Amino acid sequence: MRETIVAGNWKMNTTIADAMAIVGGVLRRNDEFGRVKVIFLPPSIWLVPIKERYRSAMLGAQNIYSHLRGPYTGELSVEMLHAIAKYVLVGHSERRTVFGEDHALINAKLKTVLQANLRPILAVGEEAKLNIGKKEKRDILALVKKSELGRSLVSATRGLSHSQWSKMVLAYEPVWAIGSGQAASGNYANSIIGALRAMVVQLANDKVATNIPILYGGSVSRYTAPDFAQFENIDGVLVGNASLRVAEFSNIIETFALARARRKNENSA
Repeated sequence: MRETIVAGNWKMNTTIADAMAIVGGVLRRNDEFGRVKVIFLPPSIWLVPIKERYRSAMLGAQNIYSHLRGPYTGELSVEMLHAIAKYVLVGHSERRTVFGEDHALINAKLKTVLQANLRPILAVGEEAKLNIGKKEKRDILALVKKSELGRSLVSATRGLSHSQWSKMVLAYEPVWAIGSGQAASGNYANSIIGALRAMVVQLANDKVATNIPILYGGSVSRYTAPDFAQFENIDGVLVGNASLRVAEFSNIIETFALARARRKNENSA
């Protein structure tokens, strides 16, 4: 089975007290999570104190710059992360829209992360909902490839080797769903993720496409999580606002843990 991942992107939220309470509260329920990989993506200023207090916490940075060092005031390099975090979020829509990151910069950041032996979570998504209706898989694939979503995936991963592809996590985050309170339906997300996986076959190979975890992100909550967890093709979620609440974030993780256990039992039956 592919990895099941639930990652919490805290964005520009939390005090140090909030950060410790969230991580500690979630980790105390760790035995309930089965084999789900839980990743915290706090503001960078909290990475060190979290790691010092909670050595078992799996941490990621919300952003890095594409250079290792230099006159880049306010930026964070991959060299600074090695002893602290193992994951880096790259290409989130807010980095694209608010901070103007283009495809070339996202591609450079992705390569920098991979060359540093850190693991990127590459986010891609479309501005407006695609009209997939009841289209066949091949027609959905053609639609996605022609869309900004497909072009983003191609541009961000240009020049990657197969071995680099194998280290990645993809996060499908429809921009129209992020922060709106209106998540994509499980059926819609499953269809789009299926098309993205088919694109990975073409961009890398079958083995990479079979093994790469692809998450859904965009208004994920305890109420919408079961709709995504039921699909074997959706390997977890990238959670925003709900990851700031211990009970709700833990509930989402448990939802995916139960779904994973159920599928494992079905496959071994």
